[in-house]
Amino acid sequence: MELYIQDLPPFSNVSDTRLELIDVISSVLHGKTFRELNVQAHEALHNFDVLVRENFSRPFQPNSQYRHSRVRSRFSATITFPTTLLAKRFDAYVSVNPLIIFGTFPVNFKQSTRQGRVTMPHPDLVRALKQTPFKDRISLLTEQLEQEKLLRPFSISCLEFGRTLNTESAQPTFASEFSLLLATGDSLLTFDTVNNLLWIRWSLVSSARSLVIRMKSVQRIEADQLSVTLWLDTPPTFEDIQITRHESQSYHDQRAEEGAQVTETRYRIPCPHTTEQHVFPFVSDRLRITFGTYEAYKEFCTRKTTVRLPKIIHFTRPTIEQQLYTPQNLAALEAFLVCFTIPVGFQIEALLSHGLLDPAQIRNVCEALVSVDPDHAERALIHYNAILAQFQTRDLQNSDDDEDDDEGVTLTYLDRLTRSLEFTLIDSRTPDPRLLSGDSFPCRTVTITPSRFILEGPVTEQSNSVLRMYRDTHNFLRISIREENGLTLRPDRDVDILRLLKTRYLDFLTQGLNLCGRKFEFLGYSSSALREHQAWFVCPFYKGDSLVTAASIRQRLGDFSKVINIPARYMARVAQAFTSTRQSLTLLPSQIVRIEDVERNGSCFTDGVGTISPDLARQVDEVLSAGLPSRKRRHHAKSSCFQIRLGGFKGMLSVDPTLKQACVCVRPSMDKFVSPDSLTLDIAGSFTRPLPAYLNRPMIKVLEDLGIHEQVFLALQREIVSKVEHSRTNLRRASELMDQLSMARTSGMPSILRQLGTLMGDEGNTQSDFIEECYDLMIMQCFRDLKYRARIPLDASYTLVGVADEDQVLPPNFVYACIQYPGKAPFYLEGPITISRSPCLHPGDVRVVTGIGKLDLERAPRLNALRNCVVFSVAGMRSLPSCLGGGDLDGDLYTLITLPELIPATARLHPPASYTAPEMKRLDRPCTIEDGAAFFLDYISSDLVGVIASRHLHIADQADQGTRDDLCLELVSLHSDAVDYPKTGVPVAIDQLPRAPNRMKPDFMCPEHHERREGDDYYESQKVLGKLFRQIPAEKIDIFHHHTHPGGPPVTTTSHTAALFERIRLAILEEGEGALYDSEIVLLDADEDDPQRIERDRQINRAYTAWFVSTQAPAQTFGAHSFGFLALDLLLARL
Repeated sequence: MELYIQDLPPFSNVSDTRLELIDVISSVLHGKTFRELNVQAHEALHNFDVLVRENFSRPFQPNSQYRHSRVRSRFSATITFPTTLLAKRFDAYVSVNPLIIFGTFPVNFKQSTRQGRVTMPHPDLVRALKQTPFKDRISLLTEQLEQEKLLRPFSISCLEFGRTLNTESAQPTFASEFSLLLATGDSLLTFDTVNNLLWIRWSLVSSARSLVIRMKSVQRIEADQLSVTLWLDTPPTFEDIQITRHESQSYHDQRAEEGAQVTETRYRIPCPHTTEQHVFPFVSDRLRITFGTYEAYKEFCTRKTTVRLPKIIHFTRPTIEQQLYTPQNLAALEAFLVCFTIPVGFQIEALLSHGLLDPAQIRNVCEALVSVDPDHAERALIHYNAILAQFQTRDLQNSDDDEDDDEGVTLTYLDRLTRSLEFTLIDSRTPDPRLLSGDSFPCRTVTITPSRFILEGPVTEQSNSVLRMYRDTHNFLRISIREENGLTLRPDRDVDILRLLKTRYLDFLTQGLNLCGRKFEFLGYSSSALREHQAWFVCPFYKGDSLVTAASIRQRLGDFSKVINIPARYMARVAQAFTSTRQSLTLLPSQIVRIEDVERNGSCFTDGVGTISPDLARQVDEVLSAGLPSRKRRHHAKSSCFQIRLGGFKGMLSVDPTLKQACVCVRPSMDKFVSPDSLTLDIAGSFTRPLPAYLNRPMIKVLEDLGIHEQVFLALQREIVSKVEHSRTNLRRASELMDQLSMARTSGMPSILRQLGTLMGDEGNTQSDFIEECYDLMIMQCFRDLKYRARIPLDASYTLVGVADEDQVLPPNFVYACIQYPGKAPFYLEGPITISRSPCLHPGDVRVVTGIGKLDLERAPRLNALRNCVVFSVAGMRSLPSCLGGGDLDGDLYTLITLPELIPATARLHPPASYTAPEMKRLDRPCTIEDGAAFFLDYISSDLVGVIASRHLHIADQADQGTRDDLCLELVSLHSDAVDYPKTGVPVAIDQLPRAPNRMKPDFMCPEHHERREGDDYYESQKVLGKLFRQIPAEKIDIFHHHTHPGGPPVTTTSHTAALFERIRLAILEEGEGALYDSEIVLLDADEDDPQRIERDRQINRAYTAWFVSTQAPAQTFGAHSFGFLALDLLLARL
């Protein structure tokens, strides 16, 4: 609980006022009289927290976008106690015995509120007060002096970016590629202990520059004389600070302290000096800082021990000037790369972009590979990249052990290349069967951050219709725009990123990306890729005698004349072709039948859905199952509906058994553009089982406003918590929970645990630390999802794709749903059902429908053929999907809840929203790809979907009407516009968003491990989301978080991860291949005349060998246990 003190006189500064309050409060709280009345004798001195703020009056503001300094008036203070009871007893005591500070001023306490709402302290602060002892004035004063000393800036004189060289024969050196001499008095380094940042700032003529380093990115520090060298795992960020001075406009302004009328506008920039920007992609992770004085250097080394930085290694590393990354050297290397195929050139570029070798060394590598077979060269380079990255990581972790060679011989970089060539020469693996089918391809990704390039791949991923047009998929690259730390690059309220987007990324999109000695052109993106800030690029190539370019590919996709004046809609239509799909059948023109939509009152009841004949559906299903492993093919269930792309058509097809000829029936609502030559039926999704259903925060809030009692949600959360806590003692239970939580399916862990349970008994102990750590991670993630997302899995509830009632037998507000799990009998949903679609923001986005149950075959032959989908009625005044957050039937998923306690009363339901799309942004000319590129960057800078959803939660918790409040309904409309932005091109401006009545946020919006900052106040929400949040103690997550995150830098799953797995696989083959081929028939007693039996037994033997080798690997060997676990999955499946 918090108590508040208003209008404290500014007799002194904030720090002294805080210490005075701590003194007088502790004299009461820890005094004999108070303790005898309110505290048990054995209890320790209670801790409390005092936060003093300055209250300001605002001076004249010529422009509201600036954040000007303000004129100080008086102080206020917030006192936080560890318990509500203690706070109330203290308040009662001081109301009778007033406190006096500074000898004369009485202090009046009151309960802390804001706009009539009781404030709540941050949960982390309350927990800290309960767990830490009280510190008196002397201790706090000592800490304060230390903190002030820590925050005192250091004077620096030079910044240098370069490479650390550890040559085989010479002394280790720092090769400086760019240096920046700074004016000592105006160039400062500061520790930001609140945000765990290092700030370096230097002044220019009318502006300033800053460099920001996250402390956790610093992996190694070397110190020598006046300088320190920082080894970073992510580069710093750079900012240009424009300084504006304003003339005083009032008496208060004239008396304000110096600098009160100075505003600073911060802009992200890719590097601190534009003329040297070609250098920074390769050297931005090595920074040498030279201090202005020896005293500053010594003070940094001393003070460093009080912040979260690695220990300093005192090491003499002379600086040399090499200029390895000159434009001439880089251009010469690019010219040399033309000699290699793109796959080989890509791996060579990775050596450069990841800082593993310098251009001169890479030139020598290229010369060594000129005569090597390209496939072998690519395999060797993947292995080589992984080896060099492993040594680089070892250096970052301050490891001094040398494991170059079993005989203690130090290898040169060319020696290691030779070893990689020899090592991969033994690789006799067959091609990935996923690549043979054409539904997958080796994807290569270039991540462009503000300062560098990160090359990853090849990784086998699902293909799309564009890539399947051409065999040469290596000519295509996926480009991803990311922050330096790999997170999505998003707008920042304090730093402008629009200039960065234009200066850093626009040229790549409009002029092309130079890589592998070639130029790659911007091609397009899928809808999901746009949300992830990803796009496809292509290098022009010849197909036969025809030159294939980005423009010719887009032209080949179809006729976009209907939308050619609307950049957003044009790019959205092109995006259809880039949806990840699987190729199924090539149809004849006669097999594509056009049928009409069912429309009424301006509402389309069949929006995005057509039908498919059983014969074609069976053929599609056979094609889809053919690519599955045999063990999965045996349990494969047939799908009765498919999400498809067919030329310019997109949407769903449901099986229609009344269609006697092999055909698909498509509707006008599915027709997005004309593409008469595209007859391939591509499958974007099939639905062989129902998906799990979950509650989430927006849906819970809407259901609460519709009358569902809070105890219902609390009981559901308690049930899943109990299930999670008891899962680790039972293999089958753990497997079922992972399935329900949609965890670890890709790795096959639920299947492995299920099979281990069958072999060992459900209560069997695996005695595997790796499995135990996986349990810990699962439990921690589940608790995090519950606490911070309110993601509660539901029994007897399902997430299904929607289709239309082709039999036209369902009355309005009725649905049909037949549920069937693989290998089990079907069952039918009957009776009241709560149905919704995410995101669920509007109170009308939740409807109650009636499941019609099983229908007579003769009456509804089409519906009886459908499984694992929800069939909507085509009767009534308005399409039901359109009432669910503006949904349709082109692949949208709907949540169906049959739990009676989660079905609102019909009288409490709110009318559905009616969405009107904004007028699309049109041009007076045909749009070009440059317009598409500009829209791509505008989307990155203007995407507010998440911001609007968070603001909606914030206001809904405070408003008496909840989600029915006018401000919430306004936000719902803006959210709809923001979701449609990729199709309309009309963004939502952030100043359109209504503000919350109260700046304080409900406690359930408190982010995990958040530091307390001024203005970040939280109150204890009395709505159900707050109670769900508090029902999961943070300590539950902290226990597992501590266990599953050991010290050291985090491991990132990049292409190096895949390469490390490749190393392990090759090592296993190298150790065991001969024995497998020489003795497998004898050892396994196989029939020499049965090739299938020999292949099966060979796989068993290999899988067992891989599992055995992984169990013998040292505990710290990254990837070995995961690799062995995959081998165990194969072994169990074959057995």
